[in-house]
Amino acid sequence: MSYVPPHLRNSAAGKTTTTPTINSKGAEHFSSKHTSRIPSLEKSSNGYSNSARRSSINYSLPNTVAVPDPTFPHWKPSERVLRLKSEQIEEIRLRLNVDVNVSPGSCPAPSPIESFPDMCLDASIMKDIEKHGYTAPTSIQAQAMPVALSGRDLLGCAETGSGKTAAFSIPMIQQPLQRGDGPLALVLAPTRELAQQIEKEVTAFSMSLDSFKTAIVVGGTNISEQRSELRAGVHIVVATPGRLIDHLQQGNTSLSRIAFVVLDEADRMLDMGFEPQIREVMRNLPVKHQTLLFSATMPAEIEALAQDYLTNPVRIKVGKVSSPTANVSQILEKVPENDKWVIRLDNAVSVKNSLMHKELTLTV
Repeated sequence: MSYVPPHLRNSAAGKTTTTPTINSKGAEHFSSKHTSRIPSLEKSSNGYSNSARRSSINYSLPNTVAVPDPTFPHWKPSERVLRLKSEQIEEIRLRLNVDVNVSPGSCPAPSPIESFPDMCLDASIMKDIEKHGYTAPTSIQAQAMPVALSGRDLLGCAETGSGKTAAFSIPMIQQPLQRGDGPLALVLAPTRELAQQIEKEVTAFSMSLDSFKTAIVVGGTNISEQRSELRAGVHIVVATPGRLIDHLQQGNTSLSRIAFVVLDEADRMLDMGFEPQIREVMRNLPVKHQTLLFSATMPAEIEALAQDYLTNPVRIKVGKVSSPTANVSQILEKVPENDKWVIRLDNAVSVKNSLMHKELTLTV
């Protein structure tokens, strides 16, 4: 079954839709039957809900399968952090160059935490953090990790290389994940290379956990191996949107147990045209789940995505990252075809000399 964008599905009203069934071996597959579904707009009492409309395609397990409720951590930081006064919290944020906002009427955002021991993480995770060479949280980690660990939705704006991968990977691993009919955590990324980087980071922080399984689901690699991994059961799936939907349509995995969702570099995913696939996945998540959205820029499209799928999120911005081209200069120069390589080499040498001069100046 090929992917049909949501805006084209209304024209297919009355046609056969697809719902999953379970075969005798427990593997989920899709069969066709006529059905009509009424959109559900339920909201859970604790605020973790999927506020968007449900899709006409159901990627979760059928009602005949017992699916446990998503588990949210009952996490608390150290007593030292709990005793911080509001003035001290603001002083820390100012020092970290972190701007934090919450919706009117929402609870205040958790305090930033400048040391990993004060985060009260699992001992095995702390062991892997030390192995990874981390000594203190970066700015985005110091504020985003307490928000994620407390179970609240998050909208984070931070540049690439700020340490945001660890900011969501560690809280995701900290959750009491159990293998079952589908993963409990999902990370969507725009490219195969970024997904591989995220999977590597998640693996590094979970090395000391027994039988912890992570699957990477991206295009350009063997889909049958991915199918086998998913059907064997994993804790976390790191995926690109298109390939994830391929596996969902084939019945290789389920979204019914997802409790923790990360949209990483969401602005890039929208630039690459993945918005229909992102919305398809988000509409089919359980009503109760936690969503973290990270973006290097904050265009109107990201705001719209956050409004649709995040519930009273804590908004975190590190530094001045609101403009997509604030740190990039683009120059268009028309040159003859034969001169292209010569000019490229000249530019490369010029950049190298500039960097060497800057390094020398800093050293002196």
